[in-house]
Amino acid sequence: MSAVGETVTVLGSGRPGRAGRHNSSAAPRTAATRPVISLAAFAALGLYGVSRWAILLTPRPTSRMLGLLALATLTAGVLGGAMRRGRVLRALSWVGAVLACLAALALAGVPVSLIVHAHPRAIASGISDGLGALPRVLVPYNGVDHWVEVVIPLGAAVLLMDGALVLAFAPRSLGDARRAAAAMPLIALAVVPSTLIRPSAPYLHGLLLLGLVAALVWGERLGRREATAVLVTLTLAGAGALVLGPSLDRRRPLLNYQGLAGAFAPTNIESFDWSQRYGPLYWPQTGRQVMSVKALHPDYWKAENLDVFNGVDWVAGSLESAAAIPPPDQDAISRWTENLQVSIQGMRTTDVIAAGFTIQPPDQVPQGVMPGDSPGTWMAATDLQPGDSYSVTTYSPHPTDVALAATAGEAYPQLYLAGYRAITLPASAPGGPAPGQVLFPPFGTHAPVYRVAGTASADGAAEMQASPYAGAYALAQRLAKGARTPIAFVNRVQRYLAHGFVYRQNAPRHRYPLESFLFHDKLGYCQQFSGAMALLLRMGGVPARVSAGFTSGTYDQNLHQWVVLDLDAHAWVEAWFPRYGWVRFDPTPAAAPALGGRGTLITPHVPPAVRPTRVSCTGESTTSPPRPAPGPGAADHRSP
Repeated sequence: MSAVGETVTVLGSGRPGRAGRHNSSAAPRTAATRPVISLAAFAALGLYGVSRWAILLTPRPTSRMLGLLALATLTAGVLGGAMRRGRVLRALSWVGAVLACLAALALAGVPVSLIVHAHPRAIASGISDGLGALPRVLVPYNGVDHWVEVVIPLGAAVLLMDGALVLAFAPRSLGDARRAAAAMPLIALAVVPSTLIRPSAPYLHGLLLLGLVAALVWGERLGRREATAVLVTLTLAGAGALVLGPSLDRRRPLLNYQGLAGAFAPTNIESFDWSQRYGPLYWPQTGRQVMSVKALHPDYWKAENLDVFNGVDWVAGSLESAAAIPPPDQDAISRWTENLQVSIQGMRTTDVIAAGFTIQPPDQVPQGVMPGDSPGTWMAATDLQPGDSYSVTTYSPHPTDVALAATAGEAYPQLYLAGYRAITLPASAPGGPAPGQVLFPPFGTHAPVYRVAGTASADGAAEMQASPYAGAYALAQRLAKGARTPIAFVNRVQRYLAHGFVYRQNAPRHRYPLESFLFHDKLGYCQQFSGAMALLLRMGGVPARVSAGFTSGTYDQNLHQWVVLDLDAHAWVEAWFPRYGWVRFDPTPAAAPALGGRGTLITPHVPPAVRPTRVSCTGESTTSPPRPAPGPGAADHRSP
């Protein structure tokens, strides 16, 4: 008893004996190593989880995943230590938790400018768009939708930070329950990718996951003897799972990720009919975003070319000689070729929307593509919907008027562009003879007008004068007569339509709407202006057509992309020139009235940014039009 009392006395004194020195030094060392064991197990389980999660993207975002893991581990260690060191540090740890979550957003790919300048609505809207696209995304994802590329790593960030914050802030008195709660999100981090992309050795992956989870949950409180017993138990359990696993595997994920992501999908999906009916305008005009385009320069985003005038309307259709049109010069192709990345948001369309002329089949369209009616356009095999994205290489020239005038001495190819100098005349009366096609001579040749019927042809001047388009034909001849070059004629037509014509969306219906627009009502919207201009150009011998799609939209400086709304739906004119090919012109008035107020319709998540030159079919122009109509007596030139 005296020995025991002496030992107690020594342990309780400030001068411990040899035995006391040994015991007192061992106890602190064991207590200090326990949180480190949990943190190391957390990092190991997290490392396995992010290595699995990274397979959801191509190329794998390895650096982002490792950065998120390092941030989560640091958060768990530093904030967990601060929570045990006084009231002030505990308060500061909550501030650190908020900063860590913001850093996780940045590491996941959310633009730093949106975080720094506090645009929560922009961030929430982008994340919602990305989540809504997930049900239609194939993994590993290698598309071009920015927000899909963000929300996939963001899922890993949320799970890692959940586990880290539980480990840091949950009371240590909870023991195993605290560590088990921290392990749950990391288990999801490792398991969810395996429900989408089955690993090559799933049961070995399961065994590894079991060991990592056990290390996190129990590693902190086990000694060597207990650790050995647990290791033997886990080995036996894992061996049993390897035997029973194949019979229990139904190859069906427990988590219906498609249904979960579908809850974020847009419920109102718009569609556009690009037919030119010339009555009151019924395109969607709600201010909803329908697509976004990553491009270095603003452009008009084309859906369709309307190559055929059927006697009343401009319609999509194929021309036999269209595919044989001479290509532009190589210098022009090199200068005005660009790769676009298009993401569909709030609409459904089979048109692969691009710009100008699409040089080669678009990449990464999951539905597959087929050539459109007009060369340089493409269609998806099935509808493109919110979440679909693709890249496309386009040629869209913007030469100066001086450059176009320099081609005046180069004759238009007689054969290849004949279809773009022709119109179909309407039947003289309901039930009358079938309408005929009239072919106009190339600009400046003074050749006769032909009426084409099968392989036979005859002088068509009398046909034109007797047709409903006699007035338009006479106007085209008068405007062409005063022009020395094709571009001068194009500018004279634009100048004519810029004076005395009024923008209105409630245009009246007529049997021959373009003739009525030119000489009677003189009011309409982009369809009337572009349709009338293309008609006059063909009658004057310049190959022309109508194109439809969207103006460039608004530039988002944070995401470096053009945000396109349904309000940007538009129609314009393209005319063909030697050396350059199809060149865009826009006769729609720049100062037309805006119906309903444009400012209240722009979606709030688009921050103020670069306002490109554009003219919308709503009649509002944010700056000057891309192809301003020269005033009376103005010189025929334009800036690049």
